[in-house]
Amino acid sequence: MSRPLNYLTVTMAVALAGCAWVRQEAALRLDPAITPSSIGRDATVAVKVLDHRRSKMIGYRGLDSKNAAITTDQDVAALFQAKIVEGLSRKGFNAVPHGEQPGRPLTVEIRQIEYKTDMDFWKGIIQADAVINAWSVRDDASYERIYRGQRKDTSLEAPGAKANERLINGAISDALQNLLEDERLIRFLAN
Repeated sequence: MSRPLNYLTVTMAVALAGCAWVRQEAALRLDPAITPSSIGRDATVAVKVLDHRRSKMIGYRGLDSKNAAITTDQDVAALFQAKIVEGLSRKGFNAVPHGEQPGRPLTVEIRQIEYKTDMDFWKGIIQADAVINAWSVRDDASYERIYRGQRKDTSLEAPGAKANERLINGAISDALQNLLEDERLIRFLAN
């Protein structure tokens, strides 16, 4: 091969590989499918959300790499709290953020929002996982449960920022939807 062709080949390879190695600031959006109902009968629920993730970093871009972090500058607890209040309101509750007025407490702990990649033969595996824990206590009983969301995809090349956000947002939305559609939790909060 001629020298100019070698330089061109190396330059293109570096440019293409560089796309996956750029840090990403993810825009998190929760979009759970919430079935409206009146089961809450206007009972007041005070929602408190705690962000107890081990790492504020969501993951790394690229396939099987650890060089370009995916993070967010959003207040993740506030994002979840607003969507939980909205979702419980659609279920007929008078849902409010914790501390605004007395009501049955619902505490939600964000334990994990993680994006990871791996290589399996000639294809990349991309996976986003979300784990949240919710509990509520009343005089005579308590209720606690862990809710999970997961999205998985395969690709021959490192996905772009939009694909990463689609997977991450899908996983967190699924976990939250599982919480808001948990009939036992909703009945516990309503009684």
